[in-house]
Amino acid sequence: MARPEGVDEALARLVDEICLNRPFTGLGEAAFLSLAWTWQKVESVGRAFFPRFRITGAQFNVLMILADFHGRAFRQHELAEILVVNRASIGSVLERMERDGWIERTPDPADRRAMLVSLGPAGEAKLAEVRAPYYRLMARILHEEDDRDLRAMILFCDRMRSGIERLEPRIGLSARRRSK
Repeated sequence: MARPEGVDEALARLVDEICLNRPFTGLGEAAFLSLAWTWQKVESVGRAFFPRFRITGAQFNVLMILADFHGRAFRQHELAEILVVNRASIGSVLERMERDGWIERTPDPADRRAMLVSLGPAGEAKLAEVRAPYYRLMARILHEEDDRDLRAMILFCDRMRSGIERLEPRIGLSARRRSK
């Protein structure tokens, strides 16, 4: 397998792709912009992929979470926290999903103001339709990467999330609660 080109070549491509008209302020900015640009490209792939299956990326993520925790119902706000979206956004996503029969929402017996969300049979069917093509697409995107590079990326992202979590109280963000 051919090894990727060096960092200088990768940075030159990034400069061209993001139309940067100045030097990077340092390697940290270059790494951050590389990550941000890559995420935007991943998002654009999702915007092209999911409509073929008459689903959005957010809806797919909800189905994946509910399937991963099969049999467990989540409060709407828990799903919003896991997906890192605001509570208002998750409500409209869930309304469309409920209308399509992909999820079921029932009042939480412990708090009548809260709704519990669970996976419905139509949601299981939709997930079965989309999941295999999704994993094939992911494999095509990552086909040239070896395990060493994938592990390095996982560790880099983990350290970056830890740094963000340390900053959250200082910049006015509340730390995300972990739903288990």
